[in-house]
Amino acid sequence: MGAMASNQGDVAEEFFYNSLKDKPQVGGISFDTITPILIIGTKQASNEFDIVLVNGQSVALVEVKYKAHVNDLDQLQRQIDRYRQLRPEHKDYKIFGGIAGFNVPLDVVKMAQERGMFVLQRKGEVIDSATEGMRAH
Repeated sequence: MGAMASNQGDVAEEFFYNSLKDKPQVGGISFDTITPILIIGTKQASNEFDIVLVNGQSVALVEVKYKAHVNDLDQLQRQIDRYRQLRPEHKDYKIFGGIAGFNVPLDVVKMAQERGMFVLQRKGEVIDSATEGMRAH
């Protein structure tokens, strides 16, 4: 079960990274860089951030889950607090936190909104086609 859950998490992380990389924008804020799986810290105390978007004055931290739960919002808040400690060069930046998931129940959406966090979900026809070399058989 552990490998399957890990694979699902990897799939979700890749989906949301690919969805944001061509248009790195959240809530009307455009970002200059997007980094997947950013690891900051030392061997003894490192932190992994699923997706980090940065511009000259703001940071968006995205915690990606295959299926989001309310307790994931607590994890996201801890990630925001850790990022602020680990990146003192961003001390004056606005930090936005968001949860992304293939399945985000309504109670998670409502709780995220109450906490001032954003939510990213799959929607509609979001695919990218690699068709170079395609031919009829």
